[in-house]
Amino acid sequence: MIIEHLLKNISLVATATATIGIFANSASALTLNSSSGTWSNTVGGSGIVTQTVAGENQVRWGTPTTSNGKSGLGFTGVGTTTFNPGDTFLLGTLRHFNNALFAGTAASQTKLNVNLNFSSPLTTEAFGFDLAIDETLNVGLASNCPYTSTTPCSDKISFPNAFPGNTFNIDGTDYTLKLLGFSNTLGGNLVQDFISQEGGTNSAYLYGKLTSVTPVSVPEPSSAVAVFALGALGAGQAIKRKKVIA
Repeated sequence: MIIEHLLKNISLVATATATIGIFANSASALTLNSSSGTWSNTVGGSGIVTQTVAGENQVRWGTPTTSNGKSGLGFTGVGTTTFNPGDTFLLGTLRHFNNALFAGTAASQTKLNVNLNFSSPLTTEAFGFDLAIDETLNVGLASNCPYTSTTPCSDKISFPNAFPGNTFNIDGTDYTLKLLGFSNTLGGNLVQDFISQEGGTNSAYLYGKLTSVTPVSVPEPSSAVAVFALGALGAGQAIKRKKVIA
């Protein structure tokens, strides 16, 4: 009878502990309601314009040599997505409008300000990342261009330096956002720069990762059950001894 009672209690505690573990895991998940981006601190370039076109925030620069318009960059954020700290997640889509410009009118760097709007927990965080722009001269043969080119000459967008982590706090836990890189395809290999052919528009997916700096410690369910089981067995032995003595 005593053993059955102890086993029943152990089962109840195991179930409760497992439930606590489920809630703890759920609490660690973050829900991003949306992301968006703006542009600032553009270095070099003439006739700089910031604008929003069909939901895409753009920065454009330069004096075009053709009717294709200015060169520039555009950013479109993502909608609702849920992920855990440590997961790689999509920040948005970056587009490079690579048009021919007159010499001396191209930009060399610009800042992408990414806003992350979380709905669980409710908070909005902003992060700034500098992107380097290498607008090459469109002269000579394509084979002599600094980057692989179909026509002279392709340009490159890249991270100028390793980004320091941007840290913020949610519910007492510090998180660091790291910009991981670009990918030409969803879920593809990440790179630190991407090449755009002259006279065309190139798209890349921008990925980041949130890392928990001060994770909340949650006891392992198995450990809790083991502790209870040992205590229960000890109590059972004590009861048994009392009955023998009586």
